Amino acid sequence: MSDQPDGVKPLVALTIDGKPVQVPRGTTIWEAALEAGIEIPALCHSPRLRPVGVCRLCVVDIGERVLVASCLRPCEEGMEVLASSPEVEGHRKRLTALLMADYHQDHSVEKGRAISSGEDLLLTLAERYGPENPYPKGRHDRPRQDLSSQVIAVNHQLCILCDRCIRACDEVQCNHIIGRTGKGNAARIAFDLDLPMGTSGCVSCGECMAVCPTAALTNKRPGASPRPGGKEA
Repeated sequence: MSDQPDGVKPLVALTIDGKPVQVPRGTTIWEAALEAGIEIPALCHSPRLRPVGVCRLCVVDIGERVLVASCLRPCEEGMEVLASSPEVEGHRKRLTALLMADYHQDHSVEKGRAISSGEDLLLTLAERYGPENPYPKGRHDRPRQDLSSQVIAVNHQLCILCDRCIRACDEVQCNHIIGRTGKGNAARIAFDLDLPMGTSGCVSCGECMAVCPTAALTNKRPGASPRPGGKEA
């Protein structure tokens, strides 16, 4: 019989960057690192959302053939995790550069932050890994902006297709308004059956803005601070 009380999961012991950590079985590496105060960057993941491992920035080295997505991989007994080794950091730097090459930011970092609903996580990573970028600027076969909503401005060319807004709309607010449309360079987020946001079933709750890691979804009303559920400060 188990010595654990009913409903209490057994603990597993592991190390993350040499730091001993104990967490309940089923905890992901990303969650364990967060609890231990160890930063693992992620663009597609948020604690309020189901992890999907889209962005691959949260990968870590656990001694397997390939790096693994820490937001998806559960901790195991005796696991030794390298979350900031030169190989892992090199992977993140290259991936950040690729994302920035396709990120059509036409204003300064300061202006980008000013219009965003929150911190622009991609620009933060770009600052961290350096301004030099070996990759040529990409292109989007997408419309630039959708300003049809009275509350939310959509800039498709600043979208990195992380799907945070889609999952927040579905999983947190249960509105099921946002999806994807198009292929290749034309791929973009869409509202209902690819309607302008302002004529779709969007209720302007602000959840998509709250979770967007870039300036793709921003508040059109200067000075307003959107909060999940549609309330503003």
